[in-house]
Amino acid sequence: MNLKNSRPVPNSDVYKFIQSSIKSADIYDLKSIPKYCERYVDWILKSKNNITNLDRFKSKQFVHGTSQSFDFFYLSNHNKRMRTFKGDFLYHQLSWRHNLDWKHIEDDEIRKNDAVIFSLPFSDSGDIHPLTNNILDKCDELKVPVFLDCAYMIIARDITFDFDRPCIQGISFSMSKGFYGAEKLRIGLRLTREYKDDQVEVFNSMQMLNTIGVHVGLEIMNHYEFDYNNNQYKDRQIEICKELKINPSKCVLFGNASPNHNEYGSYDRGTSWRRVCISSLLGDMKDLHYI
Repeated sequence: MNLKNSRPVPNSDVYKFIQSSIKSADIYDLKSIPKYCERYVDWILKSKNNITNLDRFKSKQFVHGTSQSFDFFYLSNHNKRMRTFKGDFLYHQLSWRHNLDWKHIEDDEIRKNDAVIFSLPFSDSGDIHPLTNNILDKCDELKVPVFLDCAYMIIARDITFDFDRPCIQGISFSMSKGFYGAEKLRIGLRLTREYKDDQVEVFNSMQMLNTIGVHVGLEIMNHYEFDYNNNQYKDRQIEICKELKINPSKCVLFGNASPNHNEYGSYDRGTSWRRVCISSLLGDMKDLHYI
């Protein structure tokens, strides 16, 4: 059983709901795009997580998963040195390795010509990375642009964060980790402080996007709470982690093992954490991704 890759819970109720929502989608329902963007922010703010000052970000745009928003952050900062934490989303390194200058945050101090991107909650631990505030302070001081990947906020609890930092230029959210089947529809949201007139805003204004994803995203928000996963699985997460002799993460799909754990100590992404994805143990159906 694969407990290393990050996957949503294979939940039959969610799977059937998304399948039925796809069948009822109108691919020419273009009026729902701005409604989706506004609704998404309101939905996030109803979370029990203490996240504040999202209202400082005026531009709200559909993106095809968080990864698309990363691409445009790279592009807009192509002449800078890219920075991310060790153990963060491998997509960054794969995107930078041939064409962009980059270095892990832990390997050098933040400098004026840097651009920083990292996950919050941090993807390797499920909590806020302990260096987060120090890095943001330095980026504020040097006016270094920062983009935050909040794809895991939908599976997180007990997260407190104020987004009102001058350096934070953009944030992205996604439904992929929260709702089984949504990861195939690439349902995301990008927030930026001001309207940028970049490619994301152009394809939103010209309606060149996945309207089925927009429709299903609205249906999910109308049917499920943002904190659905923690409300549904937190108690079982704690039980499973106890059985596996690992510590429950603040992200309900994960546990954290010690580096010397007999079975999961090898789950090394370059940090002291050993993330174990227990979503397949929480679900009530087979994960079709692995069939």
